[in-house]
Amino acid sequence: MELSTIKQLYYRQYTNKQRIVKVILSFAILVIGGLIYVGYRDKSLQMFNWFEQLGISGEVETFRGLLNSEGVYGWVKNSLPDGLWLFAYMFLVDAIWNGSKTHSSYFFIYSLPLFALLSEILQYFGLFPGVFDWMDVVSYVFAILLFAILLFVIIKLIK
Repeated sequence: MELSTIKQLYYRQYTNKQRIVKVILSFAILVIGGLIYVGYRDKSLQMFNWFEQLGISGEVETFRGLLNSEGVYGWVKNSLPDGLWLFAYMFLVDAIWNGSKTHSSYFFIYSLPLFALLSEILQYFGLFPGVFDWMDVVSYVFAILLFAILLFVIIKLIK
């Protein structure tokens, strides 16, 4: 076997490990954000109607009863899940693009984060539905920074 073929196989092996780590991390973070929503958000949200229609509202209430909402800060209930979901999206899309450094990959990775930030800015000026929240902006920026830092660390650890 040629040296270039061995290098390609070696690189492919670690690229696949990176993708697996990113996908697992994405889904874990997505589940955590979802559990925060289910556990702490107001029951007037549409998802609670869906739980009832699915026949799992009793299980959801049991889960909510296990959690102590006393002392849970508003940003954990309201803004942290948004940042977690944005982070999960970025990692999953990066895994789909297999770490590609093309204009297309950057467009797909960063389009949702930019839209999230833009929507908050437009909410501030009353040009987009919703309520502007600085903590949402902080959560989005933190998700973007965490993505960049962890991507760098994962690449270094796996290589």
